[in-house]
Amino acid sequence: MSLANKPIQILQGLKDAGIETIIDLRKEGSYDSKYARNCTSLGLNYFNFKIKENMAAFNMPGTTKLTTKEFTDMMEGFTKQLAYFFKLMDDGKVYMGCLLGLHRTDLAVVMNYLLNPKEPQSPPILSHMFYKDETNFTNKRIGSIKNLLRNLNPQHRLELHLPENIQDIMSSRILKLRMMNLAK
Repeated sequence: MSLANKPIQILQGLKDAGIETIIDLRKEGSYDSKYARNCTSLGLNYFNFKIKENMAAFNMPGTTKLTTKEFTDMMEGFTKQLAYFFKLMDDGKVYMGCLLGLHRTDLAVVMNYLLNPKEPQSPPILSHMFYKDETNFTNKRIGSIKNLLRNLNPQHRLELHLPENIQDIMSSRILKLRMMNLAK
């Protein structure tokens, strides 16, 4: 869940608990927002990683309405942000949230689990496991990340330090992720 509209004391509490970085997944987020300023005033690193499942990066190659140049430019910027996201996740001590802490947050943790060259210790437990009426979108998140991998060109894969056998690694991680998120 986003802490953008919460009292600054909550951010201070996170910092006191050892959190060093706030990852804001909201498209409404920005580096000049009150939220970002509150984070930096407390000495927290603020990273606005705008993601949404309907972004071209997460859709089948060739299905976007973007021109080839627009798609290429978008993927260049996204790859740089993704590399930084992986670094932050590897460093730990992060608080990550979107507006509600459901769909974009689930997408981000699945993306980190499936594609991060440094595999997280265990598969994430997704939001549907915690909310009674939340639909299990595990397979949808997996499909989005598979599409992302298809959209990464060889240079992007190199920049992300993805091993050549990333498909095999991802298949193994998918099985673990599905087992972790089967039932409530």
